[in-house]
Amino acid sequence: MNKENIKNILIERGYSVAGAETASADLVSISDSLKPLLESWLSDGMETDYESNGITVKGIMAKFGMKYPAALLSVDWVIRDPKTAIAVIKRGLR
Repeated sequence: MNKENIKNILIERGYSVAGAETASADLVSISDSLKPLLESWLSDGMETDYESNGITVKGIMAKFGMKYPAALLSVDWVIRDPKTAIAVIKRGLR
């Protein structure tokens, strides 16, 4: 899925244009292991959980009140830079 398609779907689901622009730029390059989850959410709204290094998508959503795409990006950060991401998440994103 390309950035413009992702942006349009985010806007349809209530994101501001600016928020959709920013999120779609990040989501288009999400880790390969998370792409099927993103594609499923984009096509039918299905929110599938995923765990990396003890951090889960649903856990991030519950703890921080994030929407699914933002939680996916947080777990993507854990995948790409676990040392930094896990420390920040455990501190509460302060």
